[in-house]
Order: sequence, then structure tokens, then C-alpha cells
Amino acid sequence: MLFRNLLITILLAINILAIGQNEKATFKKLDKTLKLIEEQYVEKVNSEDLVTKAVKAMVKELDPHSKYMSAESLIRSKETLNGHFAGVGIHYQIINDTLMVLNTVAGGPSDDAGIMAGDKIISIEGEIATGKHISNSYFSKKLRGKKGSKINLQVLHHNNTIEDIEIKRGNIAINTVMLSYMIDSKTGFIRIKNFSRTTNYEFQLAVIQLQIQGMKNIIVDLRGNPGGLMISSIRLADDFLKEDKLIVYTQGANAPRTEYKSKSDGILESGRVVVLIDNNSASASEIFAGAIQDWDRGLIIGRRSYGKGLVGRNYTLPDGSAIRLTTGRYYTPSGRCIQKDYVKGEKDKYNQDFAKRMESGELYSADSVHFVDSLKYYTDGKRLVYGNGAIMPDVFIPLDTTFNIDYIRKINRKGLINEFSGLYFDNNLEYLHLNYPLYSIFDKQFIFIEEDFNTFTSLALEKYKIEIPEENIEKIKSYFQLYTKAYLARNLYKNGSYYKIANKNDKVVIQAIEIINKKKNFKANGIHD
Repeated sequence: MLFRNLLITILLAINILAIGQNEKATFKKLDKTLKLIEEQYVEKVNSEDLVTKAVKAMVKELDPHSKYMSAESLIRSKETLNGHFAGVGIHYQIINDTLMVLNTVAGGPSDDAGIMAGDKIISIEGEIATGKHISNSYFSKKLRGKKGSKINLQVLHHNNTIEDIEIKRGNIAINTVMLSYMIDSKTGFIRIKNFSRTTNYEFQLAVIQLQIQGMKNIIVDLRGNPGGLMISSIRLADDFLKEDKLIVYTQGANAPRTEYKSKSDGILESGRVVVLIDNNSASASEIFAGAIQDWDRGLIIGRRSYGKGLVGRNYTLPDGSAIRLTTGRYYTPSGRCIQKDYVKGEKDKYNQDFAKRMESGELYSADSVHFVDSLKYYTDGKRLVYGNGAIMPDVFIPLDTTFNIDYIRKINRKGLINEFSGLYFDNNLEYLHLNYPLYSIFDKQFIFIEEDFNTFTSLALEKYKIEIPEENIEKIKSYFQLYTKAYLARNLYKNGSYYKIANKNDKVVIQAIEIINKKKNFKANGIHD
């Protein structure tokens, strides 16, 4: 009966029931089918599993972003949107089937318990935590839990002593502002990985710190940002716009038009603005980019965004799972619908969009993106933009093919750069901490020597049978030097340091700096700072 009630609840939430006389027949059809299977089928069945599969099948027939969420995935989703979870507070990497601590959250449970960089967790609650069975998901399940609950770990310290440590789980922040720093004397750079309840606080704190350092202009990097909490992106746009400017509106068949406008006293209402986007910038990222573009507040640079403009709402089901249903669409201030075209029930084709863009040449040339005249829109300054789904940048920058080399593709598929940086970190920890206590010193002085590169290529050959070619050696060395240093910086100084290193060779970032420092680039687009 529980599962039949669950199925009825699902049908009500999805709102796909027939009207009037057909409604009872729809209930009876599903209810009787499940009852017949439970009572008459030749073998015993798992009713819960059957209902879950039925739910997934029904939701699959809807739009590409309506989906079924297990109880566990719903919890993870809420943690991401809320900006915190309960855990032990470590950043780690799995090296040789063992968890190695890269660093701890300052003032967090593990930090307070004495766990340090280079330590290895070898058992959890008396269970061996090393070997082929371990993974990131394994440690996520084991180390996370209820706030205040205790967990017992056996730790192999970097000095080869073993210690049993009890840790009380606490709230661990999931920072969405991954990086903020002065990229030149007048320009601040902020990278946001997703939008949560804490994004606006993190962003405003970063802006204040950068303004103290002399920031006049800002680059906001939303590449790879999948979205998140809509209201956070609206508040972010509010920081840049003057009062009473429409940021986004939503509308659906069963949802009236709802407008979201800016309020007074935005902290960045003046100064030049550049927003970086790519084909993985979606949803809330597109709301922000669309508002900045439509009000001529800044320049959008990069490649056409993902095109996810559907308003989603979670409906919790009796067993703790949920379905996420689309209730409306997002529209930019000029009236552009952010959502790209899709066919209901054809999620597989929809998810192949990246491959289609690659085949069409869109990632390499703006001319490969075709818009129809019927979808013309105009910004506040009467600039022409198109509403063909997604946000088309003002300045298109093609995908960088400098390192499009077969050897590099192979080592990246194996995650070898990350693996080698972890091994180097483990083998040279004391030396690194002694000689490079600060990122600024590491950035200026650290370099991998020829012997390190040879060790890397030997690892690729011996472990993964990847043989280095005779051609493109210098490009491969350059790639190794840049990205292994970036990963090592992340291990030593936390995530943001990776991008500080990588940005130096990032053509999108390099061009963004050139553009933001020339006033004529903004005037040419009707933008006045």
C-alpha cells in the first residue's frame, strides 16, 4: 500500500493525470497493475524498485531537466544549495588506493583534532579504508554525517607514526567563490563555481577586500558554472545594476509572469565589467550574464552558454526521494528565453549538445552559430542580441587547441597530471613547506626539473602504457610544467591557487584583461563606465 500511495502522490505532483472521468481510470490502471504484479506474478518482486523505475520512466517523458532524485541525492543537492554540510573538514586526494590529506579546513574538526597535510586515513570505525574498493563517494559517505556525531579514524602520520583519532563532525562551508585576487593593478578577478545561499556574502566580502587593494574594474568568471540557486544570481546582478532594473522574469503555463528587479545601493554600479562564460555556464549563470548584457552593464566574453532556462521545483515524496519538475521558463530583461530547444522525452539527444557544437564548428568559430531574424532583441543601449536559447557572448573566443595532442588527451583521461602532483606532494612535503611557505614564493620560484618530467613520462608508460611521442615534446613539457604546478599549488595552498597558475596561460583570461583595460572596447558597444 505504501508504494501505491507513493505512485499516486507522484502522479499528482507531475500533474499528468487526465481530466474529469479519466482521472479515476488513470489511478485504477496504475494501482491495479502494481497490485497484479505483487499478487499474481510468478516470482516475488521488489515493489519499491518497480515504483522507482516507473517514476523515472514517467519523468523521462517530460523536459530534459525534470528528474527523479533519490533521498541521498536530494540531501546532497540541499547541501550544495545551502552552502554547507556536516563532516570532518579535510581536502584530500586518493593516492595509491589510500586517502591522503592535502590540507584541513582552518578551525574545523580535523584541524582541531591534529590532523595535518600528508596524513593518511587507513581505517574508519575499525574498517580498513584502503584498497581497490575506495573512491571519493566511499569517503563522502563515511566521513559525512550528522552534525555533532563522532567518528573514529586511524591515521598514518607523515612521520610514519599511527594514531587513533576521534573527531566530532561539524558544519563545513562549501565555498562557491573559488578564487578572488587582483589580476593586475586595477582589475579584480573572481571565479564563482556555482550559486548557493552563501554566494552573495562570499562575493561581497571578496569585492570589499579587492576594493581595499585598489580594484576599479572586475572580471567575473562563470565558466563551467552549472547554476544553482536562482535568487543568488539575481542578487549578484543587483550588485551591478542601478535601482529598479528588471533582472529576469519567469513564466509558465500554470505560473503567471513574475519579475525580479534590482534594488538600490549595489556595491558595483560603476567600473568596467567583463563576464566570462562557456558552453558549461548554465541556468543561474545565464540569468546573471543576460542581465549584465541586456542593460549594457558589461561585456560578455567566451563562448555561447549552455541554454538552461527552465525553472525547477522539488516535490518531496513520502519515502524521502523527490521529483524535480519544471514549472516555468527564464527570460532576460529584453525578453529572450534562455532555454534552448528540446523535444520532450528525448533527453539523450539533448545531452549530446556539446558533440553537436563540436561537429558544427561552433566551439572554434562564431560564424558557425546561426540565428534567425525572428528572434532579434535589443539591449538597453539598442545593441542587437539574439534569443535562440543561451547567451551569445559579445566577444567570441574559440576553444584553445594549443594542447590538442593525442598524448595529452590520453594522460588527461587517466587523470595523470593530478596523480603525479599528489605523489610529488607526498614525497616532497617537508621540502615544499620549508622552501615555499607562501604562494607568492612558490609562484615566482618553483619549477619542475627535467628529472621530474622523466619521472612523469615513466609513470605514464609503466602504469598506463602511454608512450611519449617524438614530436610535440616541447609542447608536452610546457603543458606538464604549467598544469602540474597548478595542481601542486592547489594541494599546497587550496583550490583557488590552481586557477592563479592556470590563468597565466588561459587565452580567454588574457584577452579579457586586454579588453577591460581599453575604454574604447566598451564605448564601441555602447557601454559607459
